[in-house]
Amino acid sequence: MIRTRIGMAILPCLMLATCLLTVRGTPLEWDFAVTLRSRIQFMDSNWQTIATAAHEFDELSALTFDESEELIYFNDLKHQNGSIFSLKRDLLAASHVVEQTIARTANETVGGLAYDPLTMNLFWSDTEHRKIFFAPIRGSSAPKVLVDLSAEGGRPDGVAVDVCRRKLYWTNSNHSKPSVERINLDGSNRTTIVNASIHMPKGIVVDQFSDRLFWIDDLDGIYFSVESSKLDGSDRQLVLKDKNQEPLNLAVTNDAIYWTDKTTKAVWSHPKVRVIKVTTTAKPDEEEDSTDKTNFDPEPVIEVSPLVRVANLSEEARGIVVRTGFYQRLQKDSHCASIVRKVKERLDEQTNKNEIRSLLDQKMKVLEDERCMNGGQYKAATDLCICPTGFKGSRCEVRECHHYCIHGSCYMSEQAYPKCFCQPGFEGERCEVNKCTGLCLNGGHCLVSENENEPPSCECPPNFGGARCEQNSTEICSLFCRLLKHEPNTYVPFGCHDICVELAQENSTEIAVPQYKHLDVCITPTVWTSSVIIILVVGITSSLLLLAVIVHGIRRLYKPKRPRIRKTFVVRKQARTNSAGDTPLTNRPLATEQCEITIENCCNMNICETPCFDPKMVEQTLAKSSCKEDKKILIHNMEDDLY
Repeated sequence: MIRTRIGMAILPCLMLATCLLTVRGTPLEWDFAVTLRSRIQFMDSNWQTIATAAHEFDELSALTFDESEELIYFNDLKHQNGSIFSLKRDLLAASHVVEQTIARTANETVGGLAYDPLTMNLFWSDTEHRKIFFAPIRGSSAPKVLVDLSAEGGRPDGVAVDVCRRKLYWTNSNHSKPSVERINLDGSNRTTIVNASIHMPKGIVVDQFSDRLFWIDDLDGIYFSVESSKLDGSDRQLVLKDKNQEPLNLAVTNDAIYWTDKTTKAVWSHPKVRVIKVTTTAKPDEEEDSTDKTNFDPEPVIEVSPLVRVANLSEEARGIVVRTGFYQRLQKDSHCASIVRKVKERLDEQTNKNEIRSLLDQKMKVLEDERCMNGGQYKAATDLCICPTGFKGSRCEVRECHHYCIHGSCYMSEQAYPKCFCQPGFEGERCEVNKCTGLCLNGGHCLVSENENEPPSCECPPNFGGARCEQNSTEICSLFCRLLKHEPNTYVPFGCHDICVELAQENSTEIAVPQYKHLDVCITPTVWTSSVIIILVVGITSSLLLLAVIVHGIRRLYKPKRPRIRKTFVVRKQARTNSAGDTPLTNRPLATEQCEITIENCCNMNICETPCFDPKMVEQTLAKSSCKEDKKILIHNMEDDLY
């Protein structure tokens, strides 16, 4: 019975805990926090107000944020007891809890706030006493002075902590000697990094993702500027110069800068890099060989200002912080990885100290562990899920690459931001811009090259030309032809000749056809057909054959006639071995051994196996002798070989 009652008592508590863990208003749902005069306002990425807090204060100013424990630190200039307070959302109470962190010691005026999550120290500037103080958020230690500018007449304003490199930056807004300076968090190595061409610097912020500083400079009159430099003060750049604002503090995200303005009671944004303004007219690119320069009509281009008013507020806007995802996006950074690891170890150690002593605590622990999805690490002390790379949300339930790239593939960058590899023909941060949209005019077809560096081109319909098919050759030639009607000496491009002929057939009273002095030179020559080529080849071949016949006939005509000599001899096939003393009369062959040889101006190797006579030698000899001596000559030449 007792066990049943305990179970019935625990069940409502578990149901209440489950509802609280899923209720809207969790800390990770806001992206920006701004201090107004009498409250802190939380807004999402679209600058829609989610919630407000700290309504019991009257004069809020500076603001800083600890992402490791989901704590916001702020100050109230008129509070009688405390100077700096912390704000945290209570899970069970479903509300924000404000606690005093730093007690008021004198009439200090806090100009800027910064927090170091590794040492858990708060840093702030006191513009009234011209000093920079620091103190731990745990314990009762009194604030200590880190930098004293009172002796030199300095006036510290904005402060920012470089968590990864262990340095503190601040702006000195003394009008006579303004500067931007830095010092190690242990108070050593104070350095002035910017002291030239600066007027009255205000808020300052360290961008850990780009390793740069950003600060606001209140210039003379109604002007102000936003400037940037590397962490050592080099590579100084002017991001923006404008007027009619009184900016105080700023925050930075991956791609933009945000600052609060007292004059307009608003929050403004601008890209982190300077935007070069373009002209109000745009001329399409022309081909280098284009000769017609008179047909360009400038088109107005809508110029989108990079300066955007993102939020309108009901009171003066003062401090501002932004959720950067420091512990998710800098886990692999060479400067920040060790700091992130140490902060996580401290949080784990703090969590392990909270022992679970009851069944209710154990059930609550199970619910809390199941709260973080996709491998996220839950921190019970802060009700915070630290998400792995590629996920975000209060429970790590949102995949950052999900539907991020419209026409491309998504991947996570080294800084844990989603990036897009766009398909051919698309560009933009999310591949949302089609390069061909509005490019080709007058029905032209857009062609996209496989090479990413080559811009798209246009395939124009007939009678249209130009890089965007914006040139109507019919209308242009019509103007030339009409002008030629009234001024005969007007030069008309040669390409307009055919168009003018067509227009003259419809309206000959207003259209003149240009007459070119060297028109026959410009006319395209007639191309040889295949039949002409065939006839030409046959003629050349016949001529060569006829020439060969003539040469052969001439050679036959002048060649000496061969003598017709035909002689027959009866000889022995094989000579006897002992035939040294034989004579042609005594060595007559038998009937079975004889062979007849017929000689006709040449040797005949097909009869018997007797050697041949040299026809040339016989021919030369016959030429010198008469026909009566033929037999004698032949027998004389055969004596050594035949017998």
